Amino acid sequence: MALKWKNCTARQKVILIAVILAALILSAALLYIPCWKCLVSWRIESLNLPEGSVEVYPVKAWLSDVYWPHIKAEKVLDCEMETEAAKEYIETHNPAWKLKNIEIVGYSAMSDTAIYELDYDEEYARNWNTDHCVHIVYFKKVFEWW
Repeated sequence: MALKWKNCTARQKVILIAVILAALILSAALLYIPCWKCLVSWRIESLNLPEGSVEVYPVKAWLSDVYWPHIKAEKVLDCEMETEAAKEYIETHNPAWKLKNIEIVGYSAMSDTAIYELDYDEEYARNWNTDHCVHIVYFKKVFEWW
């Protein structure tokens, strides 16, 4: 039974629009749940980084409930410039929406929820210079609505 838009009552139109919107919202939620790791990794990988940056550790992401449910992703780079200069470069060469929930710190910075941890990283200590490494961290509470 084909329903013609002109022949529908106002109530039927409202119900039809509500059903379509509900289906779109549900499909977006169902797509986000399995794809959150790809979306977060893309946020870090799509940043405009300083030339000559070498990836020390690739993007690693996880969903955790330590303290509160949150998403955390990290990437460690070795740059030719100092950590502060690299941070300034990344912040000035990327739009604000890309940098939302992203923090750029030195790899030796302390964190109680770190994925990559300098204190237990003997391979890093042997092969890299701490002054030139940049730790890109994405951190977002799962139920953060603002």
